[in-house]
Amino acid sequence: MSEEQLEIIEQMAYLGFEPKLIAINIDISEMDMELALKESGNAIRKAYYKGLIRLQMELRTSLIRSAKNGSNPAIEQLTKILQQLQSCL
Repeated sequence: MSEEQLEIIEQMAYLGFEPKLIAINIDISEMDMELALKESGNAIRKAYYKGLIRLQMELRTSLIRSAKNGSNPAIEQLTKILQQLQSCL
């Protein structure tokens, strides 16, 4: 897997594309993509999750900003996220 392909995977994951569409775009089989995402330490998996994590970080930053500004829906959503995090401990 080339660095360019890994960057494309990360960027497409960040933009919310499904793994099968990413596979088509970088010209690998959907099955190979699916297997790579399940394999711990795989470069494809790392690139994909880096993109998703970056997206989640931006969304949560925006959500926190909205909650601090008094948005009730943002406060409710943030409360749900915190409850999910606490249940993971």
